[in-house]
Amino acid sequence: MRASSDIEQAVRAYGDAVWRACLLYLRPADAEDAFQDTFLKYALHDAPFNDDGHVKAWLLRVAINTCKDVLKAARNNNESVDEMAEQGREGELGAADDRAALELAEVLRALDSLGDPPKTQLYLALYEGYTAREISQMTGMPVGTVYSWISRGKKRLREALS
Repeated sequence: MRASSDIEQAVRAYGDAVWRACLLYLRPADAEDAFQDTFLKYALHDAPFNDDGHVKAWLLRVAINTCKDVLKAARNNNESVDEMAEQGREGELGAADDRAALELAEVLRALDSLGDPPKTQLYLALYEGYTAREISQMTGMPVGTVYSWISRGKKRLREALS
């Protein structure tokens, strides 16, 4: 098991990114569980990481897989970003002010409508800043396939936002 200081450092450094990834797939209550499960798995993971980027990539991949497992097990639907906006909960999406929250809600709504794939690949590329090669390693897809999904996703995202 990892030292508590290591776990606390990971939560401080990557907690926001993991939280946003969880919210991309799940309602806030379920996202909280997935978030906690992700960091529990991190605490129990004894293998060393190459660097900080490897830790972040591992945490995001585990978070996304955990969310997908929750969706499969419960067979429930994502709470749409529309519903969150209607309920005045844009702040849960990670934006600093109301205008930014509304813009983020619109982008996330469009991203959510894409389905998976390309939702995961596009999120990791655009929002988290990963390269296609890194996404390929995280998802186990060939690099060419990742490029294709990112390209298709960008096109469909532009269409959804226009």
